[in-house]
Amino acid sequence: MYTTEIIKDKFWILEDAGVKLGTIRKKDDSDFEVIIRNEGVEILSTDALTTKYGSSILEPKLVKRIESVEYGKSIDEVLGYPCKHKGFNTVLKDIKGKQVPVYTKTETSKTLYAAGYYGLHFNGVWRNTYCVKLETLENYEFVGPFKSKSEVEAEALKASKDV
Repeated sequence: MYTTEIIKDKFWILEDAGVKLGTIRKKDDSDFEVIIRNEGVEILSTDALTTKYGSSILEPKLVKRIESVEYGKSIDEVLGYPCKHKGFNTVLKDIKGKQVPVYTKTETSKTLYAAGYYGLHFNGVWRNTYCVKLETLENYEFVGPFKSKSEVEAEALKASKDV
């Protein structure tokens, strides 16, 4: 069990293996309010807190930052398509009859992203996107994947004229 400090010396998220269990809030100089999901609120002294959760419970855990870059720049390639994140768990997935290169941002993440450039049609307009969540492609009409901005811009323009 560990914490992620949200407000320095005042508020922490209590986690275990990446699962948020609750929060710890400093009430005053010696007491902490601990709220655990499905267990309620508990007021603990500093000694009681460290006895229950360990002496390093309030020491910030080193969080690995997910590398990413802005639209149009890539730091990785996923199955031949540019990617703005470091890709893990890569696979080709069939979405609406198109082979889409899919990845996660971390080794343990469950959220899937589509590498490359896409044209998305929503609210009657075609928009260019880059490395979108897979869920977005499942919910909207799209063209792609493409390996460059110029390819998606040309195809999205063509698709908008066909509408």
